[in-house]
Amino acid sequence: MKAKEEMRENEGTKTAVAADVDVNKKLPILTKIGYSFGEIGSQCSWTLISSYLTVFYTDVVGLTPVVISAIMLIARIWDAINDPMFGAIAENTKTRWGRFRPYILWGAPVLALFNCLTFLNLDIPNTWKAIWCGFTYIGCGMAYTAVNISTQCVANCMTASNEERVSLNAFKGIGSGLIQMVISAVTMPMILYFGGGSAASGKGYFMSALIFSIVCIPCFWVCFASAKEIIGRKDDAKKETIGDTMKNLAASFKYTFKDRDAVFVMLAMLTFLTGLFGRIGIMAYYFIYILGNPVLIAGFATAMSFGMLVVNFYAPFLLNHMSKKHVGAIGCAAQALCCVFFYIIGENQLTNLVVLSGFLYGVTNLVSITCFTLSAEIIDDNWLKTGARSDGVIQSCVSFSTKLGNAIGGSIGILALGAVGYVANAESLSAEVLTRMNMVINFAPAAFFVVAAILFLCVGMTKEKAKANEAEIARRIAAGELH
Repeated sequence: MKAKEEMRENEGTKTAVAADVDVNKKLPILTKIGYSFGEIGSQCSWTLISSYLTVFYTDVVGLTPVVISAIMLIARIWDAINDPMFGAIAENTKTRWGRFRPYILWGAPVLALFNCLTFLNLDIPNTWKAIWCGFTYIGCGMAYTAVNISTQCVANCMTASNEERVSLNAFKGIGSGLIQMVISAVTMPMILYFGGGSAASGKGYFMSALIFSIVCIPCFWVCFASAKEIIGRKDDAKKETIGDTMKNLAASFKYTFKDRDAVFVMLAMLTFLTGLFGRIGIMAYYFIYILGNPVLIAGFATAMSFGMLVVNFYAPFLLNHMSKKHVGAIGCAAQALCCVFFYIIGENQLTNLVVLSGFLYGVTNLVSITCFTLSAEIIDDNWLKTGARSDGVIQSCVSFSTKLGNAIGGSIGILALGAVGYVANAESLSAEVLTRMNMVINFAPAAFFVVAAILFLCVGMTKEKAKANEAEIARRIAAGELH
């Protein structure tokens, strides 16, 4: 009897505590700014890889397109296991800091280390070079998974208000835009400076990676200190056995892949990012060979980053007044039109329009902020339907889509360039080859963007449904039915 009374008393205390937590309250501006530093850290740790790794592998390390594709394929096969598994483990983590914040704290230095090693060109036989590149690339991807997924998931745990989540992601986007402007403006000049004027110098890439890695660590730590988890904490749950943990992991995967909306978001992002990262991975060839001036990269990328910064000032209005799936589809269609514009610029050598094209490409990129906020609504909906909050698995599957799109796009892109006649470090290429390269770099991504728009429209989550879920979550938490 006494044990039962204590149990009822503890349950009452939990309910009272839950009732005191306003999960829909507005977050302080400083909290949002601090959270945005997580994205700044992510950009510092990953932009060099997404934009320059393929060129580094071909022009510095000397790997063939086939070997590069094999490395990326192996890495993505591993990611198919690693990413969702990490998400499931993280969402079932119990610490005094919450479920995701510890991985931001301790994962940042590891990510910085592997980011540097990825751009370390060793003087060893070619076979061992390929093995080294595969090891460092996979290691960097694993570290990025732990830190970046945790950073994304924390936003969904800081508030249950969809408007506040949109605001958080807008601040994150502003931080991303600002740092991308800096990175875009200084990366190629840094590579050329440390490389003694050469764009194919291993020292130039390594020193650039080292500087960005040093910057990323304190940025992640600021995010860790600013974010507080109040949704889905499990530090008061009973101690689990290994069997309980494995059962929870299996349930998370089951609930995620049975959710139609979650699957369509993953497919939409996979398709969109295959086009996006495929283009990013080979974009340097557009400036080096088609326009014949690699210095133009800085102006284009800076303008694009400024455009992506502007997105965060108007996207919240669209996301709060329209269903997010429609915003995602509009963004995909706009990106496809931009690619057509890029092709025209390349064919006609309209270099005076390069900065404008970069700005248009950035200012129409609504998909990233849409994905994060739409995923949060789907996580909440799944939580209400199943009683299990599978935020780690759903977010990690979206993150896996990001890296899979990066690998597929990059590997297909470089193979396609080779198929149409590209030869590394060639002094001159024929006009016919350059035209075919221009088509690969621009028309192929445009096709992926159109398919992604269709997939976004297949998502069933609407603005009205998300609003109803928001109110229901607040009610259940206040009643002690959700923790």
